[in-house]
Amino acid sequence: MEATQRRQSPADTGCSHEKRFVLELEFVQSLASPGYLQWLSQNRYFENSAFLSYLDYLQYWKQPKYSKFLVYPQCLHFLDLLLQNKDFRAAIAHGPFKEMIHSQQFFFWQHYRSNRLKANSE
Repeated sequence: MEATQRRQSPADTGCSHEKRFVLELEFVQSLASPGYLQWLSQNRYFENSAFLSYLDYLQYWKQPKYSKFLVYPQCLHFLDLLLQNKDFRAAIAHGPFKEMIHSQQFFFWQHYRSNRLKANSE
């Protein structure tokens, strides 16, 4: 499914464009949570081709006119990993791997500001 695909009408989806925007925004941002990714993997969502097609559809959030609404932009990195890396989809089901991903995410945000300030001063 292409991100440029025609958006379905409210009659097709049962909700307005505004509500669908909010629902998709909330869902795509939930992909920033390693715990949620683990749950999806453990419940075999990543084995469902329709679900993977939906993730592919959500790539439109990478466009600047949509990404500006993201509070947790790392969700786009996880979206790419989920679509491109079958090993990641399988590994995230395991507690130690999920914890390692969560720790790396924490360390990134812990040092993000100081790293940015250091890079800008050079």
